[in-house]
Amino acid sequence: MRKLVIVALALSVFFVFALAKSTYIDIGKFEKEEIHLCSSDEDIPLGEVAPLEPDKSTKILSQAYAHYIRGILYDSEKKIDQAIEEYKAAQSLDPDVPIVHKRLAIDYLRAGRYSEAEEQLVVVKELSPGDVSVRGFLADFYTVQKKFDQACVEYEEILKIKPDDLESLASLADLYVIQERFDEAIEVYKKIIEQKPDSAQVHFNLGIIYTRIDNIEEAERQFKIALDIEPEYLQAELALALINEINQNLPEAIKHYEAALKTDPLNVNVYHRLAQTYYRDNRIEDAVNQYKFILKLNPYDIDAYVGVAYIYLNEKRLDECIGILEEALTHKENWRQSLDSELVSVDKIKKLQDVKEAQIYLLLGLSYAQSDKTDEAIEAYNKAIEAEPEGSIGYFYLGAIYERIGRRQEAYEALKKSVELDNANPDALNYLGYMYSEDGINLDQAQELIEEALEMDPENGAYIDSLGWVYFKKGMVDEALVEIKRASELLEDAEILEHLGDIYQVQGEYQKAREAWEAALELEPERQTAQEKINNLKRKGKK
Repeated sequence: MRKLVIVALALSVFFVFALAKSTYIDIGKFEKEEIHLCSSDEDIPLGEVAPLEPDKSTKILSQAYAHYIRGILYDSEKKIDQAIEEYKAAQSLDPDVPIVHKRLAIDYLRAGRYSEAEEQLVVVKELSPGDVSVRGFLADFYTVQKKFDQACVEYEEILKIKPDDLESLASLADLYVIQERFDEAIEVYKKIIEQKPDSAQVHFNLGIIYTRIDNIEEAERQFKIALDIEPEYLQAELALALINEINQNLPEAIKHYEAALKTDPLNVNVYHRLAQTYYRDNRIEDAVNQYKFILKLNPYDIDAYVGVAYIYLNEKRLDECIGILEEALTHKENWRQSLDSELVSVDKIKKLQDVKEAQIYLLLGLSYAQSDKTDEAIEAYNKAIEAEPEGSIGYFYLGAIYERIGRRQEAYEALKKSVELDNANPDALNYLGYMYSEDGINLDQAQELIEEALEMDPENGAYIDSLGWVYFKKGMVDEALVEIKRASELLEDAEILEHLGDIYQVQGEYQKAREAWEAALELEPERQTAQEKINNLKRKGKK
């Protein structure tokens, strides 16, 4: 199921599956349908005189027709209220004429009187059960009203009358997808394929539905069929690239991304995905060069700066990381040009710009911190907070560096602010809880914070170690041993092993304590605290 969610989200990066095409009611189309001015089953186009019915007088029919014509004239002058009154008068004289109910329904919709419009449409359907146009219009009406079950019923009835109506089949399939009735949607699409086997779009849409039910193999097959039918079908190429990327078949994903760029050589989104996939495939320089090419296409592409900076940071190329980030900041005033294409409000663009600026400063801070440039790191984290005051990550990293250099009060303040802004960040919860346990204060609160972190990430060895350390500080030695042993099995970490040795020492298991500390030193030879504990055992003659 996890794969299903990832595929569906990833596919949405490049395209939107066309669901619920009827996002509005096409009144004009309904008005232009061939309409009939009679109560019999005989079709008579508007403009012809309706035949007289034996049980109705010529006078009544003439009066009804006069009101109807006046209604049309008022409609032409956009006098909707007067038109409604005329149609109602015609209806009162001859209630069995479908066209009058249609006209009333249209004007009720124009006036925003939706329940009355629905009543009239239902009457038309009862008077003209074979009129698929009114059922289609009613289906659109129900779709706009989000009454999807009722819309489906109308399309299903249309298909009983016209089984091969492609437009109704496609609309019904869309509605089934909206309702997550995927099996039914698939069956409808198979019927469409029977009529249009060479439609790349239909096979593509069917592939999307298969991703929604986690049938990735069949989805891939449908995308390949779409691509065979239409070799330059960009969305199908991208879908195949993403499926292969998620399935860890990175060389195949790269092949599809490169093919997509032959179809659309200026698609920046594809260049970004290709750069990320190169890096995941350990093609470091290809990824770097890809991002640099993006920056040649658009020197203000902030995401390209961020992408290449992440690579430099992860590869410990810290000077290059700092350099590219400083270059990005020189273009800050032009970032908006890269964001305008998102077609969002000015306020939203400004907010996005602030988030990007905060991201740049966070990366700068991390680069400076790893370069042991503490003052510069603190300055960068503060600028990240200034750019995005409601962002919790800047406070988290600021708290972490303060803790590292021994400015504990400032570390507490920053970490508390991080948790206050985002209590769903398990790293911040764990960090604050662990600091409390280290200082032997607020131990109940420390336990609560760490347990919240573990609810989000139950198998995180670092969090489990923190919980064990809280137990240890509370004097719950046996419970502490259980948790920290489990942490050591999940995560190879010098601090966890040192904690394990401390617990064994308290229990009088000196040999086990020494073995744990020695194991910590193997992982981290410069760990002086572990070496001092071993030396103390030797001085005291403990074996």
